Amino acid sequence: MTMSIPAAREIPSLDATDVEAFFRDHYATEQPVIFRGVTHADGGAEEVCRSLCDKIAVDTSVTERLLWYDVRQEIIDDACTTPPVVTESMNPDTAFLRDNCVRVWFNSGGHTTPWHYDGHSLHVFNLQLKGKKHWTIVAPETPLPNMPFSKTCLFEDNSLKGKRVYEFDLNEGDMVFLPRYWFHHVHSIGELNVNVNWVLMPKQQPAATKIAARESEILWLLQKTRGVMPSGVKWMLDNFAGAGEPALNTLTQEVSLGRGLSRVAKEVVRSPMVILAIPTLIRKARTVMKGKKILSGLLQTSQAAQKAA
Repeated sequence: MTMSIPAAREIPSLDATDVEAFFRDHYATEQPVIFRGVTHADGGAEEVCRSLCDKIAVDTSVTERLLWYDVRQEIIDDACTTPPVVTESMNPDTAFLRDNCVRVWFNSGGHTTPWHYDGHSLHVFNLQLKGKKHWTIVAPETPLPNMPFSKTCLFEDNSLKGKRVYEFDLNEGDMVFLPRYWFHHVHSIGELNVNVNWVLMPKQQPAATKIAARESEILWLLQKTRGVMPSGVKWMLDNFAGAGEPALNTLTQEVSLGRGLSRVAKEVVRSPMVILAIPTLIRKARTVMKGKKILSGLLQTSQAAQKAA
């Protein structure tokens, strides 16, 4: 786990019903904020986990990702109340939305999510439904070093000197708004953690930061070289942020040929550093394998129970 950061700032907090202040001070400016005690789930962590897994096991629309499930809003409606700021944000007139716009995470205590920022230019509302997690986040205008053409950081033990950093605990019932391109490192403290995420891509241009520029340039390159890309990359482009080309064009419309070629050079120059990142890659692989085992085990238990019934 990354050590405590004495210089970390205190993250702002806000009432989840104060929609006007949220959109003015955080959504529009792409700044993080915590909403304390916004909702709760009846029962213990294991009970909530089992209830959600039972629904996931029989819903054919669910998509299993690397460490989470993409689900429809209806899957979680019985588990928790959707906060007003989320409801107002999930507006198809102002945001690109996926059909499965909710992510459900199950993590055991001790699980650590390595340093990275999220793809698809996503704003994330992360609700700690059960358990507790410790977060450290870094602003995209003071970025951490990334692996070439990747959203994963080169190192786990990063110097945060000179970075804009927030460090905080997310307790049961709390929710954090994590704007797009913010780096984060998350450590599970609770014995069993259940998290619900709502994800969306704003239709507005991102705040001008180093990472926003990097992402738009990489996406521009992928668009221009789509014909020679593997099928997985083509699928990602076609389904980007749930909208594909309209979402991509929103991000890449101001990227010039010069910027695109410059990005290639910047990423290639960084390639030799991947050798130094091998320990990070090994730790990440172990984390993913452990998390995937937990996820699959929970789902298999629910499926077996339903077959037995």
